[in-house]
Amino acid sequence: MNVKTKRTLTVILFALAGVGLLWYITKGQDLERIWNEFVEANFIWVIISILAGTISHVLRALRWNLLINSMGHTSKTSTTFYALMTGYLANLAVPRLGEVTRCVTLTKYSGVPFNILAGTVVAERVFDMFSLLTLIFFTIIFQFQFLKEFLDYYLFSPLVSLAEGKIWIMAVMGIAGLAFLFFMLMYFRRVKTEKQGLASKIKRQIIGFLKGMASLGLLRSKLLFLVYSFFIWVLYFLMVYVVFFALGATSHLGPAAGITLLVTGSLGIVAPVPGGVGTYHFMVIITLTELYGIASEPATSYAYLAHASQMVMIIVLGAFSWMMLSINLKKNPIPGRRI
Repeated sequence: MNVKTKRTLTVILFALAGVGLLWYITKGQDLERIWNEFVEANFIWVIISILAGTISHVLRALRWNLLINSMGHTSKTSTTFYALMTGYLANLAVPRLGEVTRCVTLTKYSGVPFNILAGTVVAERVFDMFSLLTLIFFTIIFQFQFLKEFLDYYLFSPLVSLAEGKIWIMAVMGIAGLAFLFFMLMYFRRVKTEKQGLASKIKRQIIGFLKGMASLGLLRSKLLFLVYSFFIWVLYFLMVYVVFFALGATSHLGPAAGITLLVTGSLGIVAPVPGGVGTYHFMVIITLTELYGIASEPATSYAYLAHASQMVMIIVLGAFSWMMLSINLKKNPIPGRRI
């Protein structure tokens, strides 16, 4: 079985898992009430949520350009934005494919080396993951008494059950992984980058990748990077929070609920399921029903409304970006470049 077939089967498997999860969380609910809640929503707030999301992606493109500039390369903000949205569009089909897609796209249309871009993307993702973990930490700290039972039931108890009797297996796997990493490092230390061959090519890519990772430390405008990052998360919060007002059942929820939902919804989105279908809905519905006492039907309507608005935004902006890149390429053809 080749790599492409394995990837396709993996995507199908996770997609089916997401659909199965959607069926599981909606079974036994009043589907007519869910539909009525959805269609009777105040879509002005949904449009505001979409606008907030669009601005957040523009800021992401500006922030990505800061990393690219720190490596001595340049790209138009519009081109970077189009590549970013094309990547998000690819993510809807195959999880994590978008990270590669946006790098390949920007290399094609701006000439920035692929390995440098890949490093900057990883640096960006590492920073975003750190930001999310920080947000999770402070959310738990400031709402610990409120979240304690919820976390114990859905997180701590399952983790303890999973680890019971398997500590030695996890230890052996950890040692084996470290040993493999050590031998690979020793092997690549002896590989010459100036030679031909697969190993040398891989080492060149790794070096370029590490240089991209180092872009965080080389930033000339660290404060601007932090400002962009702060407002990106503020806009993410607004995307979640303003949709509360679209439904009568959730309109009373405050900013604290919005932050909590941003955290749990983000955990659903990062799951390896195309578009976060099923996992996002599950996390949002569980949060609204178990923590805030929202009935399951309006909670489900909110999850569908918030998720659908994000998907529509990505599809529209992604398709527009792909079209604009195609038009620009016809007007200004770029000679082929090695990736």
